[in-house]
Amino acid sequence: MEANGPVAKVLEVQVTARDARPCGKCQVMMLDDFPEKGACPVGGGHKAYGYLFGFAAGAPTPTAETNWFFCDKCYSLFLNRFAEKGICPAGGGHEASGPNLLVPFNGVDDHVHQTNWRFCDRCYALFFNGSGGGVCPAGGAHLVKYSFDYVIDHWTDEPQDSMDNEELKLWLLVNGIRTENGLPQVEIDVRLVAAARAHSQDLANNPDRAGQSGLWRQVWNGFPGHVGSDGSTPPDRIERAVGSPGGENVYVGWFSGNVTPPSPQDALNWWVGEPSHKANILNPSHRHTGLGIAYGDGVSPDGVQLTYFYFTQDFMDA
Repeated sequence: MEANGPVAKVLEVQVTARDARPCGKCQVMMLDDFPEKGACPVGGGHKAYGYLFGFAAGAPTPTAETNWFFCDKCYSLFLNRFAEKGICPAGGGHEASGPNLLVPFNGVDDHVHQTNWRFCDRCYALFFNGSGGGVCPAGGAHLVKYSFDYVIDHWTDEPQDSMDNEELKLWLLVNGIRTENGLPQVEIDVRLVAAARAHSQDLANNPDRAGQSGLWRQVWNGFPGHVGSDGSTPPDRIERAVGSPGGENVYVGWFSGNVTPPSPQDALNWWVGEPSHKANILNPSHRHTGLGIAYGDGVSPDGVQLTYFYFTQDFMDA
């Protein structure tokens, strides 16, 4: 499948409650508003995990600092106060885009505020100063020399916080189909999210290359996309994650150039159009699920450079 339509790359958007998320790989605050996730120093794009944060635009106050912008290249939130622009994992310095945001400091950590966010003196990004200090594009962990203890508003913790916005969209679409058919919604199990994400990333790490078929083309039970690089199948991975086997849907789409990447709606459309995948979605015994989306470069059999998207949904009963 090749998607069609223009895709906006400039981050001229108003930040909303569900746009800002921590990257679970490098620990920076990133903008989770596009199918592609910028650039992460760990490799590939960022991967959102954890609370949904909100920021306001406006003038500085005694307890809030201005001049914070999202980078148009890597999608991380960085301090745009200096002539030098830090270090961007996409190369060079950061490039500011979107609204000028306020970041509060010196507050209290509670059920709707999180402390321990810091300014990295090397890359200039805002990062969570937890165990290990994250990963800085300058090498090693982020560095704190001169930084407020930033305190950021977030929404209460929910199981779906384990997914990024695209994964969340697909979960809502699947539950919409179940509701239309009189079935209860499937709830998120974070263990299945981890399993689905790992499988999608495994497929992305082993793409179509010149003269070599990608991992996703290996067939299990008549369908591609379900075999892991370790030879695992859906029952293996799901039982390893939750202790019992379950079902799995996989969709692979690709695009090139300035067109819209494959979307959650594309994945759902393919699944409901194929009987066995639709049966997975409408299985009344399935009560919990996890979704994972990954993407990466590849080469089509006829030599065209493409970006592949891999969508995985795992199900379990009860």
